[in-house]
Amino acid sequence: MSDLHGRHDLFARMLDRLHFSDSDVLYYLGDAADRGPEGIRCIRALMGRPNILPLLGNHEDMFRRAIRDHADRRNFRNWTRNNGGDLTWAAYRALPAAERREIAEWLDALPLYYELRAGGRDFLLAHAGVGAYAPEKDLRACDTDDFIWGRTDYSRIYYRDRLLVTGHTPTVLIDPRSRGKIWRGNNHIAVDCGAVFFGTLGCLCLDTLEEYYI
Repeated sequence: MSDLHGRHDLFARMLDRLHFSDSDVLYYLGDAADRGPEGIRCIRALMGRPNILPLLGNHEDMFRRAIRDHADRRNFRNWTRNNGGDLTWAAYRALPAAERREIAEWLDALPLYYELRAGGRDFLLAHAGVGAYAPEKDLRACDTDDFIWGRTDYSRIYYRDRLLVTGHTPTVLIDPRSRGKIWRGNNHIAVDCGAVFFGTLGCLCLDTLEEYYI
């Protein structure tokens, strides 16, 4: 699942639909906050479940940079004015200091990607994909921006031996016919269904490749 962008209502309904329990694991591919109304609530919900494994998205990165360096006005303005961070920042500043510290530490600890095997298939999960992809490029040689800001070329096969699962790019931008739906092709699976734009949240089961929607 990815790109809630403050739609905690859809997130809660999806967990109910999945009958999500302590025996399940949810990989969350980033961008929990900004643009939508309940970004901090989404973050707190992800933080509160040890079996939810989140990744760093570009919106989490802008948020943590704003916390770390208030003097970086360029990042702060870009985040709050152009990327919907104003709602997140206002809600964050209203929290007690201890809760703000917990969120800051959580943001700083988010990984960039996951490699795993499920349902007899190998997967690479990353928020935006693998920027400046090259077949010989080791993932450890990539920088943060490669995983959180780049736009994956979905017309190109990156890996023949595993599926690359991404958020970040709403699927309608890959194929207009995929508005509000998970997109698949060329060993890519894109799961950002544009929850904050179209009101649809998608979730992919890695064991079976079944799709779920709210």
